[in-house]
Amino acid sequence: MKNLIKTYAPIVLTMSLFGLSFVWTEQLLTFRHFPPQSLVLFRLFFSALLLGVFLVATKRFQRPKRRDLKWFFLLALFEPFIYFIGETNGLRITQSPSLGAIIIATIPLFTMIACFIFYKERSTWVNIAGMLMTLPGVALVMFNDDLTLQAPLSGALLFFMAAVATAGYAVVIRKLSDYSPFTIVTFQGFIGALYFLWPALGFERPALADVRWGFDTLYPLAMLTVFVSALAFVLFVYSVKKIGVARSNMFTAFVPVVAAITVVITGREVMAWHQVAGMVTVVSGVVLSQWQPQASGRTTRQPQ
Repeated sequence: MKNLIKTYAPIVLTMSLFGLSFVWTEQLLTFRHFPPQSLVLFRLFFSALLLGVFLVATKRFQRPKRRDLKWFFLLALFEPFIYFIGETNGLRITQSPSLGAIIIATIPLFTMIACFIFYKERSTWVNIAGMLMTLPGVALVMFNDDLTLQAPLSGALLFFMAAVATAGYAVVIRKLSDYSPFTIVTFQGFIGALYFLWPALGFERPALADVRWGFDTLYPLAMLTVFVSALAFVLFVYSVKKIGVARSNMFTAFVPVVAAITVVITGREVMAWHQVAGMVTVVSGVVLSQWQPQASGRTTRQPQ
Protein backbone atom coordinates (compact mmCIF):
# COMPACT_ATOMS: atom_id res chain seq x y z
CA MET A 1 0.00 0.00 0.00
CA LYS A 2 2.83 2.39 0.90
CA ASN A 3 4.56 1.68 -2.44
CA LEU A 4 1.26 2.26 -4.29
CA ILE A 5 0.84 5.68 -2.67
CA LYS A 6 4.47 6.57 -3.37
CA THR A 7 4.03 5.61 -7.02
CA TYR A 8 0.72 7.32 -7.80
CA ALA A 9 0.49 10.24 -5.34
CA PRO A 10 2.91 12.42 -7.41
CA ILE A 11 0.88 12.11 -10.63
CA VAL A 12 -2.45 12.71 -8.84
CA LEU A 13 -0.99 15.86 -7.23
CA THR A 14 0.41 16.92 -10.61
CA MET A 15 -2.92 16.74 -12.40
CA SER A 16 -4.72 18.45 -9.51
CA LEU A 17 -2.27 21.37 -9.77
CA PHE A 18 -2.75 21.47 -13.56
CA GLY A 19 -6.51 21.71 -12.96
CA LEU A 20 -6.05 24.62 -10.55
CA SER A 21 -3.66 26.30 -13.00
CA PHE A 22 -6.56 27.02 -15.38
CA VAL A 23 -8.33 28.99 -12.65
CA TRP A 24 -5.21 30.94 -11.62
CA THR A 25 -4.32 31.70 -15.25
CA GLU A 26 -7.84 32.83 -16.12
CA GLN A 27 -7.82 35.07 -13.05
CA LEU A 28 -4.67 36.84 -14.27
CA LEU A 29 -5.73 37.09 -17.91
CA THR A 30 -9.35 38.16 -17.41
CA PHE A 31 -9.46 40.05 -14.13
CA ARG A 32 -5.92 41.47 -13.91
CA HIS A 33 -5.41 41.89 -17.70
CA PHE A 34 -1.96 40.34 -17.57
CA PRO A 35 -0.55 39.95 -21.13
CA PRO A 36 -0.44 36.20 -21.96
CA GLN A 37 3.09 35.83 -23.36
CA SER A 38 4.55 37.91 -20.53
CA LEU A 39 2.70 35.75 -18.00
CA VAL A 40 4.36 32.62 -19.35
CA LEU A 41 7.76 34.34 -19.49
CA PHE A 42 7.51 35.27 -15.79
CA ARG A 43 6.40 31.76 -14.83
CA LEU A 44 9.13 29.97 -16.75
CA PHE A 45 12.06 32.20 -15.84
CA PHE A 46 11.41 32.35 -12.10
CA SER A 47 10.47 28.65 -11.78
CA ALA A 48 13.64 27.66 -13.67
CA LEU A 49 15.70 30.03 -11.51
CA LEU A 50 14.18 28.49 -8.37
CA LEU A 51 14.95 24.95 -9.53
CA GLY A 52 18.43 25.93 -10.71
CA VAL A 53 19.32 27.33 -7.28
CA PHE A 54 18.00 24.13 -5.70
CA LEU A 55 20.13 21.95 -8.00
CA VAL A 56 23.30 23.92 -7.32
CA ALA A 57 22.66 24.06 -3.55
CA THR A 58 22.08 20.30 -3.36
CA LYS A 59 24.96 19.53 -5.77
CA ARG A 60 22.61 17.74 -8.19
CA PHE A 61 23.28 19.99 -11.17
CA GLN A 62 23.73 18.07 -14.43
CA ARG A 63 25.28 19.76 -17.45
CA PRO A 64 23.52 18.62 -20.64
CA LYS A 65 25.71 16.76 -23.11
CA ARG A 66 26.26 18.52 -26.41
CA ARG A 67 24.53 15.74 -28.35
CA ASP A 68 21.39 16.17 -26.21
CA LEU A 69 21.04 19.95 -26.61
CA LYS A 70 18.85 19.54 -29.70
CA TRP A 71 16.42 17.39 -27.69
CA PHE A 72 16.24 19.99 -24.91
CA PHE A 73 15.47 22.75 -27.42
CA LEU A 74 12.88 20.58 -29.20
CA LEU A 75 11.33 19.59 -25.87
CA ALA A 76 10.98 23.26 -24.84
CA LEU A 77 9.57 24.12 -28.27
CA PHE A 78 6.68 21.69 -27.74
CA GLU A 79 6.27 22.46 -24.06
CA PRO A 80 6.30 25.12 -22.74
CA PHE A 81 6.39 27.25 -25.95
CA ILE A 82 3.67 25.84 -28.23
CA TYR A 83 1.68 24.41 -25.32
CA PHE A 84 1.46 27.70 -23.42
CA ILE A 85 0.71 29.73 -26.56
CA GLY A 86 -2.29 27.45 -27.02
CA GLU A 87 -3.38 27.31 -23.37
CA THR A 88 -2.99 30.96 -22.35
CA ASN A 89 -4.42 32.43 -25.55
CA GLY A 90 -7.21 29.83 -25.54
CA LEU A 91 -8.14 30.92 -22.02
CA ARG A 92 -7.92 34.59 -22.98
CA ILE A 93 -10.34 34.09 -25.88
CA THR A 94 -12.83 31.67 -24.27
CA GLN A 95 -12.58 32.85 -20.62
CA SER A 96 -13.65 29.31 -19.71
CA PRO A 97 -11.30 27.23 -17.52
CA SER A 98 -13.68 24.24 -17.66
CA LEU A 99 -13.73 24.16 -21.49
CA GLY A 100 -9.95 24.45 -21.64
CA ALA A 101 -9.44 21.71 -19.07
CA ILE A 102 -11.78 19.26 -20.82
CA ILE A 103 -10.02 19.74 -24.18
CA ILE A 104 -6.61 19.42 -22.52
CA ALA A 105 -7.88 16.13 -21.06
CA THR A 106 -7.67 14.68 -24.59
CA ILE A 107 -3.85 14.78 -24.34
CA PRO A 108 -3.58 10.97 -23.80
CA LEU A 109 -5.36 10.38 -27.11
CA PHE A 110 -2.90 12.48 -29.08
CA THR A 111 -0.06 10.88 -27.11
CA MET A 112 -1.36 7.42 -28.01
CA ILE A 113 -1.35 8.35 -31.72
CA ALA A 114 2.14 9.89 -31.48
CA CYS A 115 3.57 6.85 -29.68
CA PHE A 116 2.10 4.57 -32.36
CA ILE A 117 3.70 6.66 -35.14
CA PHE A 118 7.14 7.04 -33.55
CA TYR A 119 7.45 3.97 -31.30
CA LYS A 120 5.00 1.50 -32.92
CA GLU A 121 3.06 1.09 -29.67
CA ARG A 122 -0.23 -0.61 -30.48
CA SER A 123 -3.56 -0.01 -28.80
CA THR A 124 -6.44 -2.40 -28.15
CA TRP A 125 -9.98 -2.00 -29.52
CA VAL A 126 -11.01 -0.84 -26.03
CA ASN A 127 -8.38 1.92 -26.21
CA ILE A 128 -9.62 3.02 -29.65
CA ALA A 129 -13.25 2.95 -28.48
CA GLY A 130 -12.29 5.15 -25.53
CA MET A 131 -10.56 7.58 -27.87
CA LEU A 132 -13.68 7.83 -30.07
CA MET A 133 -15.87 8.36 -26.98
CA THR A 134 -14.14 11.63 -26.22
CA LEU A 135 -15.29 13.27 -29.47
CA PRO A 136 -19.02 13.56 -28.60
CA GLY A 137 -18.01 14.38 -25.02
CA VAL A 138 -15.97 17.40 -26.13
CA ALA A 139 -18.83 18.45 -28.43
CA LEU A 140 -21.30 18.39 -25.52
CA VAL A 141 -19.01 20.71 -23.55
CA MET A 142 -18.36 23.07 -26.47
CA PHE A 143 -21.96 23.56 -27.63
CA ASN A 144 -25.00 25.21 -26.01
CA ASP A 145 -28.51 23.71 -26.00
CA ASP A 146 -29.32 25.46 -29.31
CA LEU A 147 -26.16 23.97 -30.94
CA THR A 148 -24.30 27.28 -30.93
CA LEU A 149 -20.73 27.38 -29.68
CA GLN A 150 -20.47 28.50 -26.04
CA ALA A 151 -17.05 30.01 -26.85
CA PRO A 152 -15.23 31.12 -30.03
CA LEU A 153 -13.96 28.23 -32.16
CA SER A 154 -10.52 29.85 -32.37
CA GLY A 155 -10.11 29.47 -28.59
CA ALA A 156 -11.05 25.77 -28.71
CA LEU A 157 -8.58 25.19 -31.57
CA LEU A 158 -5.82 26.80 -29.51
CA PHE A 159 -6.56 24.37 -26.67
CA PHE A 160 -6.32 21.46 -29.13
CA MET A 161 -2.98 22.85 -30.37
CA ALA A 162 -1.74 22.71 -26.76
CA ALA A 163 -2.89 19.08 -26.45
CA VAL A 164 -1.06 18.09 -29.65
CA ALA A 165 2.10 19.88 -28.43
CA THR A 166 2.07 17.78 -25.26
CA ALA A 167 2.01 14.62 -27.39
CA GLY A 168 5.19 15.87 -29.07
CA TYR A 169 6.65 16.54 -25.63
CA ALA A 170 5.90 12.95 -24.58
CA VAL A 171 7.74 11.60 -27.63
CA VAL A 172 10.84 13.78 -27.16
CA ILE A 173 11.21 13.35 -23.40
CA ARG A 174 12.17 9.69 -23.88
CA LYS A 175 15.37 10.90 -25.50
CA LEU A 176 16.41 12.48 -22.18
CA SER A 177 16.08 9.49 -19.88
CA ASP A 178 19.63 9.99 -18.52
CA TYR A 179 18.67 13.27 -16.81
CA SER A 180 16.83 13.85 -13.54
CA PRO A 181 13.33 15.41 -13.59
CA PHE A 182 14.74 18.54 -11.88
CA THR A 183 17.37 18.97 -14.60
CA ILE A 184 14.89 18.48 -17.45
CA VAL A 185 12.35 20.96 -16.06
CA THR A 186 15.05 23.52 -15.19
CA PHE A 187 16.53 23.59 -18.69
CA GLN A 188 13.16 23.43 -20.46
CA GLY A 189 12.14 26.42 -18.32
CA PHE A 190 15.18 28.53 -19.23
CA ILE A 191 14.97 27.60 -22.93
CA GLY A 192 11.22 28.20 -22.93
CA ALA A 193 11.80 31.64 -21.38
CA LEU A 194 14.20 32.41 -24.25
CA TYR A 195 11.49 31.43 -26.76
CA PHE A 196 8.98 33.76 -25.08
CA LEU A 197 11.40 36.68 -24.63
CA TRP A 198 10.82 38.14 -28.09
CA PRO A 199 6.97 37.88 -28.28
CA ALA A 200 6.62 39.15 -24.70
CA LEU A 201 9.02 42.11 -24.83
CA GLY A 202 8.48 42.80 -28.52
CA PHE A 203 4.69 43.05 -28.48
CA GLU A 204 3.49 43.32 -24.88
CA ARG A 205 5.64 45.97 -23.21
CA PRO A 206 2.85 48.62 -23.15
CA ALA A 207 0.33 46.11 -21.75
CA LEU A 208 2.84 44.86 -19.16
CA ALA A 209 3.49 48.44 -18.02
CA ASP A 210 -0.26 48.83 -17.34
CA VAL A 211 -0.48 45.74 -15.07
CA ARG A 212 -1.56 46.67 -11.54
CA TRP A 213 0.69 44.85 -9.09
CA GLY A 214 -0.92 43.79 -5.85
CA PHE A 215 -1.91 40.69 -3.89
CA ASP A 216 -4.57 39.72 -6.47
CA THR A 217 -1.84 39.65 -9.12
CA LEU A 218 1.12 38.31 -7.15
CA TYR A 219 -0.76 35.45 -5.46
CA PRO A 220 -1.92 33.56 -8.60
CA LEU A 221 1.39 34.36 -10.32
CA ALA A 222 3.32 32.85 -7.39
CA MET A 223 1.05 29.77 -7.35
CA LEU A 224 1.60 29.21 -11.07
CA THR A 225 5.36 29.74 -10.79
CA VAL A 226 6.12 27.61 -7.73
CA PHE A 227 3.43 24.94 -7.72
CA VAL A 228 2.71 24.46 -11.45
CA SER A 229 5.72 25.49 -13.57
CA ALA A 230 8.18 24.10 -10.99
CA LEU A 231 6.66 21.44 -8.71
CA ALA A 232 3.99 19.99 -11.01
CA PHE A 233 6.34 19.64 -14.00
CA VAL A 234 9.01 17.97 -11.88
CA LEU A 235 6.43 15.52 -10.52
CA PHE A 236 5.14 14.83 -14.04
CA VAL A 237 8.59 14.04 -15.40
CA TYR A 238 9.23 11.86 -12.33
CA SER A 239 5.97 9.97 -12.95
CA VAL A 240 6.79 9.45 -16.65
CA LYS A 241 10.09 7.87 -15.61
CA LYS A 242 8.37 5.81 -12.89
CA ILE A 243 5.21 4.47 -14.56
CA GLY A 244 5.61 5.41 -18.22
CA VAL A 245 4.03 7.96 -20.58
CA ALA A 246 0.72 6.15 -21.15
CA ARG A 247 -0.19 5.53 -17.52
CA SER A 248 0.97 9.02 -16.49
CA ASN A 249 -1.21 10.66 -19.14
CA MET A 250 -4.21 8.58 -18.08
CA PHE A 251 -4.42 10.76 -14.98
CA THR A 252 -5.07 13.80 -17.20
CA ALA A 253 -8.72 12.91 -16.56
CA PHE A 254 -8.31 14.57 -13.15
CA VAL A 255 -7.59 17.97 -14.74
CA PRO A 256 -11.13 18.90 -15.93
CA VAL A 257 -12.68 17.48 -12.76
CA VAL A 258 -10.53 19.69 -10.51
CA ALA A 259 -11.01 22.72 -12.79
CA ALA A 260 -14.80 22.24 -13.01
CA ILE A 261 -15.24 21.77 -9.25
CA THR A 262 -13.14 24.88 -8.58
CA VAL A 263 -14.97 27.19 -11.01
CA VAL A 264 -18.39 26.02 -9.81
CA ILE A 265 -17.50 26.43 -6.11
CA THR A 266 -16.03 29.89 -6.69
CA GLY A 267 -19.02 30.92 -8.81
CA ARG A 268 -16.96 31.65 -11.93
CA GLU A 269 -19.06 29.35 -14.14
CA VAL A 270 -22.39 27.54 -14.06
CA MET A 271 -22.27 24.21 -15.88
CA ALA A 272 -25.37 22.97 -17.74
CA TRP A 273 -26.42 19.32 -17.55
CA HIS A 274 -25.13 18.51 -21.05
CA GLN A 275 -21.72 20.00 -20.20
CA VAL A 276 -21.49 17.83 -17.09
CA ALA A 277 -22.49 14.81 -19.23
CA GLY A 278 -19.82 15.75 -21.75
CA MET A 279 -17.17 16.00 -19.03
CA VAL A 280 -18.10 12.55 -17.68
CA THR A 281 -17.99 11.13 -21.23
CA VAL A 282 -14.55 12.57 -21.92
CA VAL A 283 -13.12 11.37 -18.60
CA SER A 284 -14.54 7.88 -19.21
CA GLY A 285 -13.14 7.84 -22.73
CA VAL A 286 -9.69 8.91 -21.54
CA VAL A 287 -9.65 6.13 -18.91
CA LEU A 288 -10.72 3.50 -21.48
CA SER A 289 -8.18 4.79 -24.02
CA GLN A 290 -5.40 4.00 -21.53
CA TRP A 291 -6.84 0.74 -20.19
CA GLN A 292 -4.32 -2.09 -20.10
CA PRO A 293 -5.58 -5.71 -19.97
CA GLN A 294 -4.41 -8.09 -17.26
CA ALA A 295 -2.06 -10.80 -18.45
CA SER A 296 -1.05 -13.85 -16.38
CA GLY A 297 -2.33 -12.17 -13.23
CA ARG A 298 -0.10 -9.10 -13.66
CA THR A 299 -0.73 -5.70 -15.17
CA THR A 300 0.96 -5.16 -18.51
CA ARG A 301 3.96 -2.93 -17.97
CA GLN A 302 4.09 0.25 -19.97
CA PRO A 303 7.20 0.92 -22.05
CA GLN A 304 9.37 3.60 -20.53
